[in-house]
Amino acid sequence: MKRIIVLAAALFASLASAQDNTAGKIAIVHPAARAMVPGAKVGGGYLAITNTGTDADKLVSSSADRARSVQLQLHELRVDNGVMVMRELKGGIELPAGQTVELKPGGYHLMFMDVDKPFKQGETIKATLTFEKAGSVDVDFAVGAAAGPLNAGGHDNHDAMPGMDMGDATTQEDEQAIPAGLKTMFETPDKPLTVMPVVVEGDWAIAGWQQDGRGGRALLKKGQAGSSVHLCSGDSLRDAAALEKIGLSKDAATGLAAKLKQAETGLDPRVLALFATFEGTVVMDAAANDVGHSGHESHAQ
Repeated sequence: MKRIIVLAAALFASLASAQDNTAGKIAIVHPAARAMVPGAKVGGGYLAITNTGTDADKLVSSSADRARSVQLQLHELRVDNGVMVMRELKGGIELPAGQTVELKPGGYHLMFMDVDKPFKQGETIKATLTFEKAGSVDVDFAVGAAAGPLNAGGHDNHDAMPGMDMGDATTQEDEQAIPAGLKTMFETPDKPLTVMPVVVEGDWAIAGWQQDGRGGRALLKKGQAGSSVHLCSGDSLRDAAALEKIGLSKDAATGLAAKLKQAETGLDPRVLALFATFEGTVVMDAAANDVGHSGHESHAQ
């Protein structure tokens, strides 16, 4: 009997050590956020929530001191008529009894809206999560890299986000092949996709896109399997400093930004304004590989 008690205590201690925060029967594990590129106003937050109780609960609201609106919005990423959009989950996130719900890239996640100062890797973002039954709990989000594994604070619970395979690596640096590849993946008969301009610098490329009244810019990276969409953003991809922060070398960032500026010089101002409506940065991940374009319906108003 004594041994059973000792083992139970050890198991509880092990579980507690793996949890970063608790509120009643709710355990919050590995809260993390992504670094934001200069000028970005929207950031993403990720974590896992385990309901250890026998009754269901719900994450109903959130707030953060670094968000100018002093709130976090709950979103889900889903496909709507062939276009990937994000919408606010006004009813909150259900937490079934005895189950874990992951908030991660490509699914449920938190959006830090109207951030007053872009998050930097290594920082800690203080937030409060409120649950329907368990109440409120303060949570510190460790800020990781802008792209790739979220390893800030020693946590790496979210996989690297490789983007979307565009096919044969021998053809992807051709500026005409990139629009063709994007159209193959994302265009539908009722939602034509316009891709232009496209500029390439070494292994990196930027493509402007328009679809169904939305628009933005996609940063693509060439790998062994070909070029893939690394992330989608708006005007931040015009800035060499922002590109360098994402991971491009100084020369590649400067060259790509210069080429983009030149390519967009003659564009219709309305097209440039549409590109600018894409707020924040969406890093593409494996969950998006088989679905449509990563448009931001809720942020592209």
